[in-house]
Amino acid sequence: MKKLYLGIVSILLVAVSCNSSKESGFAIVIDPESYDQAKTEIDGYVNTVQNRGLHPILVIDRWGVPDSIRAELIRLYNDKEYPIEGCVFIGDIPIARTRDAQHFTTAFKMDQDGQFDRTEYTVASDRFYDTFELQWDYLDRDSVRPEYFYYHLRSDCPQRLRPTIYSARIMPRTNDLGNKYDKLRRYMQRVNKADEQNNPLDRMFYFSGYGYVSESVDARIDEKAEHYDHFPWMKGQQATITYLDYKREPFVKKRFMTELQMPEYDWAVPHHHGSPDIEHLSDMPVGADYYEAIDWIKEYILSQVAKGKAKGRSMDQIKKSINAAYDCTFPDEWFKGEPSYNFEKERNLYYSDFSNFHPQVRMVTLDGCYNGSFHQDESIQEGYLFGDGNGTLVVMGNTVNVLQNKWVCHYMGIVGLGARVGNMAKYGAYLEAHLFGDPTFSFTPGAFCGFDINKALLSDDPKFWKVQLNSEFPALQIMAMDKFANSRGNYSDLIFEKFCTSTSGIVRLAALEELKKYSDDNYVNALILGMNDAHEMTQRFAVIQAGDCGDSRVIEPLVKLYCANTLPERVEYSIQGSIQILDSTLVMKAFDEYFPTLTFYNNADSVYKAKRKALYRMCTRQIRNVESTVFDTDEELYDRKMALRTTRNYNYHILVPRELEYLSNPDDVTLQTIMWEALGWYVTSYQAPKIAELALKVASDDRFDIKVRDEALKTYNRLK
Repeated sequence: MKKLYLGIVSILLVAVSCNSSKESGFAIVIDPESYDQAKTEIDGYVNTVQNRGLHPILVIDRWGVPDSIRAELIRLYNDKEYPIEGCVFIGDIPIARTRDAQHFTTAFKMDQDGQFDRTEYTVASDRFYDTFELQWDYLDRDSVRPEYFYYHLRSDCPQRLRPTIYSARIMPRTNDLGNKYDKLRRYMQRVNKADEQNNPLDRMFYFSGYGYVSESVDARIDEKAEHYDHFPWMKGQQATITYLDYKREPFVKKRFMTELQMPEYDWAVPHHHGSPDIEHLSDMPVGADYYEAIDWIKEYILSQVAKGKAKGRSMDQIKKSINAAYDCTFPDEWFKGEPSYNFEKERNLYYSDFSNFHPQVRMVTLDGCYNGSFHQDESIQEGYLFGDGNGTLVVMGNTVNVLQNKWVCHYMGIVGLGARVGNMAKYGAYLEAHLFGDPTFSFTPGAFCGFDINKALLSDDPKFWKVQLNSEFPALQIMAMDKFANSRGNYSDLIFEKFCTSTSGIVRLAALEELKKYSDDNYVNALILGMNDAHEMTQRFAVIQAGDCGDSRVIEPLVKLYCANTLPERVEYSIQGSIQILDSTLVMKAFDEYFPTLTFYNNADSVYKAKRKALYRMCTRQIRNVESTVFDTDEELYDRKMALRTTRNYNYHILVPRELEYLSNPDDVTLQTIMWEALGWYVTSYQAPKIAELALKVASDDRFDIKVRDEALKTYNRLK
């Protein structure tokens, strides 16, 4: 090994280059104490990375400042001999808390101006480190949690999220499950042994928890077909894709834990709600019949009695509280006795459960909110990686809440072809989404695609990717469309043709997602076709995006779906959200013209009246409330701000002309700033060009306050 001196940052960092054949570089960033405590294991990891065909560069962080680490990563990326393709942060590497970047999340939206503590409204994100085109202004360092550094996203940089390199965290914590350095040594030993066996990705497990994506059966059925598309070799006799639903039994927790302790699984994808230290698995049991339902109600009451007594409440208080909560009077005898179950403990998987839970599955994708909260002292991702006796090598998780309508499996197919897991995470990036563990880990290819997939991913050569657009592997077709849509050329026609002709649900869904980046006529036509797609998620996404688009051409097909008798649960739910943000006059006209043509409803007149009433209320009530509140100067400023923020989730396209008129001349700085920020969410709206045009003018108009100009510029960069 030899030391590489780093010029301006040499006093902050020590980087050591490890000799290897000329390949892509990979940075191992570690704090000094972690390196001293696990030197043997880290040096072994350097060799592991080198054996995987990467040039390892050990970066020992001597100062603990995010800007210095980021500057070094950029320098290493621009190195002419061994440009890095990724990095891993091991141990106590400082955490960037980001603000003014909520549009890079899938769902997180929180007031950043005084109502909440900044530890709540900022997002802990390593996109600060791995996305070099983003520019950040340093704010300050947290006095209570000195590992937190706060940054503001600048308006004059690109407002898109496309990481330059991939990254991951290996960050054990000292807590009730052990000392962080013991955890680190154990984990790194496991990583260094991972390549000793041939391990193709051919065993998968996925799970559906209560309340997730409306508990749609269609979604879970189609998900299995998606996995077969991603990994076609799994259709063989010896491969396995196992599905478990929380409804399998009253409390599914023990079965869930047992399944993940089986050594044969390669990848687990549990879909459920989450908290930093909890996987929310099951709902309250309902019982198979009247008598069983009564028994569960009694058990629940007894559990609440026990909880109330533990808090020092009297029996009278407990009874009154429970009866009031359910607006009934339960029999006195139901409050007597001891509970047989601790409902909360039985329903959910807690971080503390990892003391007796040792998952062996190689990789876990946690689809729930907050499970990847590495900035917290306890988080579920840490439990999977660092438990004594565990076999898990990689976890994906989120630091804040996430959208349920998110395609978490978008790029997973390339991992089956031998791609490093870091590459998959790089292409499926959100502000909150993080990879934990070793990002250079890869499975033995389940099938040979004809080339080194990791080297291919470094190339943007359109000729190469045009060939892959017709690959036998849907995963490569998906990657080809991603490369095209993010290039400087216009490949909209090519992608639309793929959308229209592919027999693969995941390829059609990927095409729809890439066409969204163009927001042209091909995209609108894809939405119209997609609303009747055979693949549930493609249909669902088309319905949702039709509302976001707002083009008058999507109204008739959306209304026709509304009139259908039976649809997948989550599609039906999504229709309501989309219809309410479209032009109500056109919606009602389409309904009145189409419904009378239907012949399958009995009592058609009463159905017509009921559906029409619900439809009219759906597409008029909320928009009227929003409009009247926002533009009424007699309303409290707080209420006007909250109404405006509603439009980030619900893009009321027909309000845009009135908003632009208001924004054309200086007025209330706070309100105009929030309005510009909200309009930044209208990325695919047919009104986006008009919004962008005025945003650019305002951004350079000195009549407006700097806060307004700054937000207008950010909106312009999002919509242009």
